[in-house]
Amino acid sequence: MAAAAKPATTTKLTGLTNHNTDALSGITGWTVTRTTAVYNGTPTAAHKAVQTHMDQVRATQGGRVHGYTSLIAVRNKLKELSTGGSHPAVSVTIKRAKKATASKTRTGSPKARLTRKRQDEYTTAELVSALETAWTAIRTNHTEVPAVVIIVGSGTASKQAKYGHFAAARWQHGEQALAEVLISGEGLKRPVEEVFTTLLHEAAHALANVREIKDTSRQGRWHNQKFAALASELGLDTTKDPRIGWSPCTLRTETATTYKSVLTELKKALIAYRHPEMTGGQAKKNNNNAIACACQCPRRIRVAKAVLEEGEITCGICESTFEPDE
Repeated sequence: MAAAAKPATTTKLTGLTNHNTDALSGITGWTVTRTTAVYNGTPTAAHKAVQTHMDQVRATQGGRVHGYTSLIAVRNKLKELSTGGSHPAVSVTIKRAKKATASKTRTGSPKARLTRKRQDEYTTAELVSALETAWTAIRTNHTEVPAVVIIVGSGTASKQAKYGHFAAARWQHGEQALAEVLISGEGLKRPVEEVFTTLLHEAAHALANVREIKDTSRQGRWHNQKFAALASELGLDTTKDPRIGWSPCTLRTETATTYKSVLTELKKALIAYRHPEMTGGQAKKNNNNAIACACQCPRRIRVAKAVLEEGEITCGICESTFEPDE
């Protein structure tokens, strides 16, 4: 016997503002009144329709266009039905038609019957979505932070291990150049607050790029006090490290409170992490005992260890001390 057709489902949102309904009125599948919106489909389909529209608007007009921010609460509500979301004033009603009688016969193994939501394999889709949602929340509170392409990759493939990086104009979308923010897979093993701190750290670099502020030197390793000021503006506390400057950041308590719902959603997605790169064999021996040093310009020199230990070497241009790279 053939299976019965899937029953029709509608998703109804109530308690919306005029801004919410105005923004929803232009999306296919939605019927809106002053404070109510009905989507002819499941909450998952409704969320996808809203997210697709937001992606199109952000790619063509940017995240500050009128109506874009009004959709954030609606999208988060549809995505977080089980927790109440970040906009508790909005309520959702799901109405399903009465199921018709269908055959109870099932074919295939339980594994063969797995649906997309019930798959038994890990995917990065939820993780990247949660990171993008967190970045959107940061941009909502700090409108100068630009749109970026977020990727998840290795943080230990190079000599210098890292939790993330910011790279300006790394991607191209039509006529628009987009920056890249990488979140290392190795760093996903940390608590959610530390992962979010990395996002805010890279947002500080993004803000420096927009304002044309030179916030680092030594090929991006040394973070100066201008970076510290930008990080503080975004809700981070910084401390000075003798090797990398004001790079180490911690999340303020009040900042964590501001992004409480974002941290909750992001924590759900942090269910896997990447192992560090494994290098085989012994490292090549270096018979040259000279030490590579850099100033804040940055200029680079190589100095014998014994000479460096005799006293500081100062750059005549920036008047800073040459310090070892490592």
